[in-house]
Amino acid sequence: MTIQLPSRITFEGPDTVRKWGDAVRLRREVEAMTFVQRETSVPVPTILEVYFDDQSNEDKCWILMERLSYLEQLHHLRLADAGVIGSVSGGAAFDHRLSNMHTRGPFASVADFHDFLVAPVKQSPRPGTFAKYRAQFPGTYEIRFAHAELSWENILVDASTGKITGILDWEMAGFWPEWWEYRKALFGSRSQPWWIQVLKPSHDGVRTRNRN
Repeated sequence: MTIQLPSRITFEGPDTVRKWGDAVRLRREVEAMTFVQRETSVPVPTILEVYFDDQSNEDKCWILMERLSYLEQLHHLRLADAGVIGSVSGGAAFDHRLSNMHTRGPFASVADFHDFLVAPVKQSPRPGTFAKYRAQFPGTYEIRFAHAELSWENILVDASTGKITGILDWEMAGFWPEWWEYRKALFGSRSQPWWIQVLKPSHDGVRTRNRN
C-alpha cells in the first residue's frame, strides 16, 4: 500500500502546463497518457518532460505537458494479461473511490475486485448482508481501459466548433470492470441530467447488464 500526496498544476505559458505532486500517482498518469497516445487517436496532452526528484522527502515529480486545442477507442484497448484490473503497466491502481490516498491491487479478476469493494460489509452484524450486496456485482463484466475520471471538468472543447480538443487528468486511468467508467463519470456533483444524456449512448449495454 502506497500513501499519495495531492497534485497541483500551473500554466507555464499559452501552450504548456506543469503538474507536480506525488510520484506514484503521477507515474500512473504518465503511463496512461503514453499508452493512450501510442494506441489511439484520442487527443491527450503530449508529455514534454518528466522529472522525478529522488532526493525529495515528499517524493514529488513534475510533468510538463503540451495543452491540446473518443471514448470507444479507449474501451477497446487491452493488455496482454487481459484478466488484470490495475494500471496500464500491470501494477496497482489509484482511485479515490477505493482509497483516498492509497493505491490498491492489482486484482487478478473482476470477481476479486468486486470482493474487495464489498469486503467492509462483512463487518455487518446482520446475517446475509454480505451475500445481499455481493450479489449485486455479477462476474460477467469485461475488463476495459477506462479514463476513470471522465467529466466535463476534464474535457477541453473548442467553443467555435464544439469539437473536443483534449482530455485531461489521467492519473486514475487503467484497466477496470466495464461499468466503472460510467459510474465514475456520474460520481458526486457530475450527475447532472444533461451529462447523463451525453453518457447514455456509449454505455447502454453496460447499464442494461448492471440493472439485470
